[in-house]
Amino acid sequence: MPEASKSLQDKIKELSQTIYRAVTDLKLCVSCGTCVIYCPLKIRAFNNDGKGITIQTNVSCGGCSVCFHRCPEGAIRLLPFSRK
Repeated sequence: MPEASKSLQDKIKELSQTIYRAVTDLKLCVSCGTCVIYCPLKIRAFNNDGKGITIQTNVSCGGCSVCFHRCPEGAIRLLPFSRK
């Protein structure tokens, strides 16, 4: 099997050092609860205003994108963060 090009190797390295976090745009959230129901890690909950957010727990959001793809309003963004 031929070796991947240098640019592809660089992109793979860059992606392996990046994680994503689900963040809710509260202005777009309609409090439907879809993200809360479908989060496989159960780290989405309603805040005091009834909006679905990612909560702080001992489990971190890894950006699996389930909530992102399920949100009917497009209120969830996946923000990239560098692994340290």
